[in-house]
Amino acid sequence: MRFAEREINKWMFFAFLGIFLVLIFGAMNWRENRVINKILVKGNETIPDDTILKLSGVKSGEKLTGINLYEVRRRVESHRFVKQANVYTNLPDVLIIEIVERNPIAMVIFQDKIYYLDYEGYVIPYDEVKKVFAVPLLDLDYKPVDVFSDSLGKLRKQYEFIRLAMKENVYDLISEVNLKNGEFVVLAGDSAVIVFLGNDNIEKRLVALRNFWEQEVQGKASPVYVDLRYDGKIYAKFKSKN
Repeated sequence: MRFAEREINKWMFFAFLGIFLVLIFGAMNWRENRVINKILVKGNETIPDDTILKLSGVKSGEKLTGINLYEVRRRVESHRFVKQANVYTNLPDVLIIEIVERNPIAMVIFQDKIYYLDYEGYVIPYDEVKKVFAVPLLDLDYKPVDVFSDSLGKLRKQYEFIRLAMKENVYDLISEVNLKNGEFVVLAGDSAVIVFLGNDNIEKRLVALRNFWEQEVQGKASPVYVDLRYDGKIYAKFKSKN
């Protein structure tokens, strides 16, 4: 009886082992032959899906084992308007490309071409996005480069000015920034009021501009110009009422 039990146990063991090996090799074969049947693009509002798909270099029907996800991400991130890309799969056959787009905060027009500047200081040519953003226009007489590569410094100064304007909640008021003889002159409000800010204590002067606008301009008068270059004083000329 004991001999028979041992034989039964032995055969059961081999049977279970066989089933286990079949499952393992089946899973390996399924993984090896798994193909992408659907590609999803997420997070994009400006860049079309077709552009992202073309950059990825991946097509439906490709074997997943032949796709280098790191290389796909690198290719997608080569687009100037893509700040970051995450590429991953979702069982059983979906490839997901999730991107974060850049946030333009200013623009430059040089030789009739538009360039955008994002919050991190990267330059994005208009041709990369084919979209007009309502952002302040900067004053630049040379082709813009990424801020951290701007050896001439004029772009960097205006970029830092825009960042300060955002910090002090004056950004939405500004439509154009000019840097003349080292001094900032901006156009503000819907009527493009000329505002003289000088070249020092810019953060303090932006706060003064915000307070002045809220107290004296918003919903009230319409100035021709505002001069904030003198500490503790604000000079302004208002349009005469007829």
